[in-house]
Amino acid sequence: MRRKILPILLLLNIFLTLSCSKTDNNKNIDSSVIENMTEIKFERTVLDFKLVEAGEVVQGSFIFTNEGKYPLVIYEVNTSCGCTVADYPRGEIAPGEKGTISVKYDSEGSSGMRISKEVTVNANTTPAKTKLKIIADVR
Repeated sequence: MRRKILPILLLLNIFLTLSCSKTDNNKNIDSSVIENMTEIKFERTVLDFKLVEAGEVVQGSFIFTNEGKYPLVIYEVNTSCGCTVADYPRGEIAPGEKGTISVKYDSEGSSGMRISKEVTVNANTTPAKTKLKIIADVR
């Protein structure tokens, strides 16, 4: 039994040593990513659904403008919970062009609560993340 465990432990040790070895972190950053940062301006950053009936699905949108001088690319939009879903434009948004991030909130299971949900927009902007908020009173 002991003879079988020793080779397994030896292989495991080698594997762990190799997987933890340092890699070259001095890779060059593509300068076009830094040089092509743009600006995003939202018409509003808080979407208030006011009073919502428990179980109701409500939807709204955040309208934005690319106020920079380079094309805007939204890489992803994340929500703070599974009850909120966001849809956003894929591809480039030219300077001066408007776009919309649509959100749906499902109030199932939130009866009697004041909700506050976060929508995070990741894009080639400064700062790279923009936080939006959804609020509502669920009865």
